[in-house]
Amino acid sequence: MSEGAMSEGAMSEGAMSEEAWEKAPATARQRSAAIVCESTACLPNDLLARYGITVVPIPFVFGTETYRDGVDITPAEFYTRLLATGAVPKTSPPSPGEYLAAWEHAARSAPAVISVTVDSKISTLQRSALLARELAPELLPGVHVRIVDSLSAGMGQGFVTLAAARAAAAGQPMEEIVAIARRMAGRVRMIVTLDTLEYLAKTSRIPQVAAILGGLLAIKPIIQISNGDIHPIARVRTRRRAIEALIARMRGMVPATARLHVAVQHARAAEEAAWIEAHILATCDCAEIYTTEFTPVMGGYCGPGLLGLAFYAEDEVEEEVVEGERARV
Repeated sequence: MSEGAMSEGAMSEGAMSEEAWEKAPATARQRSAAIVCESTACLPNDLLARYGITVVPIPFVFGTETYRDGVDITPAEFYTRLLATGAVPKTSPPSPGEYLAAWEHAARSAPAVISVTVDSKISTLQRSALLARELAPELLPGVHVRIVDSLSAGMGQGFVTLAAARAAAAGQPMEEIVAIARRMAGRVRMIVTLDTLEYLAKTSRIPQVAAILGGLLAIKPIIQISNGDIHPIARVRTRRRAIEALIARMRGMVPATARLHVAVQHARAAEEAAWIEAHILATCDCAEIYTTEFTPVMGGYCGPGLLGLAFYAEDEVEEEVVEGERARV
């Protein structure tokens, strides 16, 4: 199982100035940073526990009730209600106080916190995180906070978070952890296919995607999210062709002999996700592969049947880092 890389992404200052950080005791500066992400990262629970990653749940309103993503309702319960009602959930960013609470919790295990956010171009979540960062010097004195834009969502964001967490577990200094996360943000790709455009049409939440709707609600689009950019890359007419195109597009984006890190994601499409995972395992050299569910926050906007692949190709440098991290765990 291998680890993470890097890229250009938004990064913000934190609760302690750079000068104050450099003057901190050497023992404090050598400790790993704690890692925080939003529930949109869709990381498996065992990875969250293994690396001590703190999650900020995204609140959403479904009907007349407010839920915290990943806390108050299971994906199965959510999709059952979604199909029964057809209502699209309404989301709102966590308050700055919720980010501060997560950072305070994370800072109990390290003097620094790196918060990996969902792509700022498709969500306003980072605005709350930036407001929280402005309040951090007063409310979290002595805690150094950095914010890294993952330039992605789902397990695209998850792999950026995981790269940071693995670097921290390997004892990397804070600046190197941030650099690793930023480089990963530029490398990881995410492609998805929607089984129906009905739910997205109700929200027109992503202009680049909404532009393809018109009268084409019967198509199965393939959409790519990478480097903070979202755009349709293919349109097919059947579910089978959509799944085939999803896998073919992934393979076309990486070197033929590359060792891959892959996450298969789904919204109430477990059997198809399992088939995709088995097919990828049988035809690709995988350093690691996971199957996870999209959170209700994401699946609610795109509808049941959403399938996705988040992936990146391994390089020699990160393989060395992962081996070092393994030796420490």
